[in-house]
Amino acid sequence: MSEILVSVYGHRPDAVPRLVIIDTDTLAAREAPFAVPAGFQRCMGLSADGGRIHVLAVAADDRSSLVALDRAGEHEPLVTPLPGVMDGHSVLASGGDLYAVSSGTNELVHFPLSGGRPDTGGRRVEWRAAEARHDTHHANSLLRLEGSLLVSAFGESPTGSLRDAHDGYIVDVTGGRPAITGVSQPHSLTERGGLLYYCESGRRRFCSEKGPVITLSGYVRGACWLSDDVVCLGTSSGRVRGERSRYETEECAVWIVDAARGSVIARVPMAGFGPEIYDIVAL
Repeated sequence: MSEILVSVYGHRPDAVPRLVIIDTDTLAAREAPFAVPAGFQRCMGLSADGGRIHVLAVAADDRSSLVALDRAGEHEPLVTPLPGVMDGHSVLASGGDLYAVSSGTNELVHFPLSGGRPDTGGRRVEWRAAEARHDTHHANSLLRLEGSLLVSAFGESPTGSLRDAHDGYIVDVTGGRPAITGVSQPHSLTERGGLLYYCESGRRRFCSEKGPVITLSGYVRGACWLSDDVVCLGTSSGRVRGERSRYETEECAVWIVDAARGSVIARVPMAGFGPEIYDIVAL
């Protein structure tokens, strides 16, 4: 049995952020036995490290915290506010390092990590897309690849609206050079077989650095590999333009895809849990 964990949320006032487990053999979806404490509007990035699941949780005012959850459910969640991380999107916890993408400040931020607790006094900015202290590039996901850190971002919009940003990029933060450019709203960086993969959300498709793999209905975001050929992808309901809390469709789903063939194996409806998926990790 293979299980994946999915972060589901919505911008509607009545939306409750949820962590959902899907059994990819039976396609059954259920709420996880561990949950983010009340007080957060969004569950965003997920990172599994040993016996802990690290969740980047965001409050209504965009202040972000790291929530460390015990997979076995034997210990209470550890909640640590992350200073300077605004509208946090993705998180990477590995050994003694925690990296968080602060979309609201155009930054990738590092904290020393021990026992599920980040040392906020050791905070440092690892990379900055722009000097503006508000979201102008919409940096969002990150990936450690062959010793380098990669970050995806929408890039600047000609109208100032993130929805109109279509010259997105993936940057090698460690090497200080662009890896891929000209992407429409990139998200969810992953690697398989030595290739870089990503969601090109603005065109509703999943791509490798060699080109498109598959196009799906809904806003494609969230990716997790089950094997060298099979990947789980999330799709979210589209937001009504100019009305962040209203949605166009009920296309929130997790798709199991044969990436080698570019075909759908199965689809798991997720609208009953919420309108948007951000991240997916294997358990």
